[in-house]
Amino acid sequence: MSGILKNVVENFLASAERDQFNGTPAASLIGLIPRELDLRNEIVNLLELEHIDCVFSKRDINMHIRRLPVLAISDQITEARREDLREFSIYPTGKAVESVYDTSKWNDRPFSKKLLIGKSQLDFESFDMAVLERYTADPRYQVHFEDYMGRMSIGDDAFSQMGFPSRDKVSLQTFGLGVDRDRFPYVIVFLRYLANLSPEHQQLWNSYTAGQDVRMMRPYFQSSIEGNFWKNRSARYAIIQEMLLINRMTDAIFGQKIFRDFEEAEVPIGITSFLRPTLANFEAFVLALDKHLSERIDTKFFNGKIEMDEETPRGDNRFEVRRKGSIRLLEDWLLSALKWPDEELVKKVIVGPLKEVRRLRQKPAHEFSKDNFSLEFHRERRRLLKDVLNSLQSMRDTFSSHQGRCCETAA
Repeated sequence: MSGILKNVVENFLASAERDQFNGTPAASLIGLIPRELDLRNEIVNLLELEHIDCVFSKRDINMHIRRLPVLAISDQITEARREDLREFSIYPTGKAVESVYDTSKWNDRPFSKKLLIGKSQLDFESFDMAVLERYTADPRYQVHFEDYMGRMSIGDDAFSQMGFPSRDKVSLQTFGLGVDRDRFPYVIVFLRYLANLSPEHQQLWNSYTAGQDVRMMRPYFQSSIEGNFWKNRSARYAIIQEMLLINRMTDAIFGQKIFRDFEEAEVPIGITSFLRPTLANFEAFVLALDKHLSERIDTKFFNGKIEMDEETPRGDNRFEVRRKGSIRLLEDWLLSALKWPDEELVKKVIVGPLKEVRRLRQKPAHEFSKDNFSLEFHRERRRLLKDVLNSLQSMRDTFSSHQGRCCETAA
């Protein structure tokens, strides 16, 4: 082994033991081969032998880590001949590491081992959604979700608890959403963050590794790789925005908001895409979606506009007076307050999806259901979100052309 390669390997292994996986700046090797041309020739020779890789600052913001997949060998050779020695770092390939080091010592840390033998820190692994249930089911962990990404960490109380095992004091700075060719969702995590897990949790995650061809969702790529916040949000986010717009419109037209004031709060797991397609998870999704919808309808909005109660026959010419539910109040008000060319279409397009969500929510409340796994639950989830979004968009379109108080004021 040449002196250059020995230095590069030893530096990298020492850094790996500190969980950093840093390269060796090319300029620091000038002490081993003082003549710059000779040093460059040796670097090129090691590249051709596939013993090293080079990371160039002109291509990556941080040449001191192997952040992204390296260039093709031919491109690396071209850059190594002409780039300033201070502007690139050198890493041993997996081939070089394994020739002098027993990498089986890292078998208990499978993701750290991948960084050791040449994988890039932003290479990612994909996992079955079930892996998150280890943490969402344990209140000692905090799992936060957004549309296409999330993060996980041990809670402060558990972290400071002396009796809580150190192996379980783990966190993931971020995880994202990936899909296969059938648009089936998976959790994806960069190797850099997986390598921060304890050996026990690395093995846990490794047991849920997905074998399918999974691709990162573009919004997660934009935010985590490009550093740009995504422009296209999820159906869940669009539903919230539609409700906020409808509130602004009804407040301008009628002087009241139809939905209770709410903030764009953190996304509950039940309404995210980070769930396995099981009956139990689908029921949790329906419950969360119904809370987003019917429970936010402000029944005070309908006072003085329509009948708030209805009589239900009980037999023997007796009737029971009951307060109408929020969705029924919305339906009666829409049909009485606004003119529609087709009232049945209103019931189907606008009110129908809200009623379906409520019906699906009430079903598990009145019977025991055996849990099961089916891709159909994932498809049904997407369909419900699409129908609800279409419902709210249709409602907003109607209000946008309403000749109400806002128009009178403007006149």
